[in-house]
Amino acid sequence: MNKNTWYLFPIDLYIIIQVRKIRLDLDISGEEISEYLDMNEKYIGHMESAGNNSKYNDEVLNKIAMYFSIVARKRQQELIDSKDDTTIKTDYTIYDFYPQETLSDDKVIKQIPPIPEGAGPAATLRVLIETGFFQKAKSLEEIISKSNELQNQTWEAKDFTRPLDRAVRGPNKTLIVVLNKHGLNTYKLFKKTKKD
Repeated sequence: MNKNTWYLFPIDLYIIIQVRKIRLDLDISGEEISEYLDMNEKYIGHMESAGNNSKYNDEVLNKIAMYFSIVARKRQQELIDSKDDTTIKTDYTIYDFYPQETLSDDKVIKQIPPIPEGAGPAATLRVLIETGFFQKAKSLEEIISKSNELQNQTWEAKDFTRPLDRAVRGPNKTLIVVLNKHGLNTYKLFKKTKKD
């Protein structure tokens, strides 16, 4: 397969990576944002793909910032409801996607890191979901082991409680719980049915 190499200005690549980082940190799928934007379900996937020369414009970035704020406020309320005193950023603007320093005008190859630097358990789980790790059912132990291997961490089961709960519930669920032959929960990719 002959794959194209795409070149972007550094600022365009920075914005794509920054949107992806925040998206993963908030545990939002690309399809979910694409739907909010009223775009094709693969819109965000194309933006984040090195095999596509797509880049964001300010109108779309403003809409994404609004959606991130909506989701972040829900996440903050989840923390409050669970008596967790962690405070997260809840208001996003287009400026959250732009660099603070001036970048070069020399184009660079469009390369998107699979997992952004410093990503936490929710972002790491989201990447595992999006990259096919859950094609076969995985135990919590396998999820933790793979995440720790990828991120050089020592995370425990409790670090994945909230992200896994979000992944198996609600309208944007991406995983289902399946009992294995030993009667233990495992997690497998949820196959969504196509909308008419």
